[in-house]
Amino acid sequence: QLLRQLLFLVSGTTLNYLLLRKDACSWSRGIQLRYNISQLEQWLRAQGLQQSGAREMLEPLVQAAQLLQVKKATEEDAGAICSLCTVLSPQQVVKILRAYTPAAGLEERVSPALISSVEVRQDRGERPGQLLVDTSHLFPVHLPFVASPLHLDELCIPDSVDLGFL
Repeated sequence: QLLRQLLFLVSGTTLNYLLLRKDACSWSRGIQLRYNISQLEQWLRAQGLQQSGAREMLEPLVQAAQLLQVKKATEEDAGAICSLCTVLSPQQVVKILRAYTPAAGLEERVSPALISSVEVRQDRGERPGQLLVDTSHLFPVHLPFVASPLHLDELCIPDSVDLGFL
């Protein structure tokens, strides 16, 4: 549970950094993010923590890294972007696309037509999502209850505790 909370904090902070810093939205940054996330995933597997729910906390960051790496030129690419980004809110996807900085001489800027196409495809009539991740969110702690094999009437409580009413 602690690891899940920690990975949520790391993922949310990193995603907020991407959304707020235009210079962080590039293909090379997507490669770096994906490599670092794969290292975390590999560590989770090595520790036997795949089922802990910690991996799901990284999913928005995985999708943001993939969004930075995917081709962003044609109408088919807009469809691929929409099918890829299922955890990110439409506002987050559009913000990353608008902030995307292409590699000098290797790529072109993301066209406004592609961005509007993604906006239209992702407008599912839902309530608008949050742009930034609330990193102060705390997940509830679940402590397992294990019933005692002793019955309460079998317990001997010393008189010095002053719980004679029990």
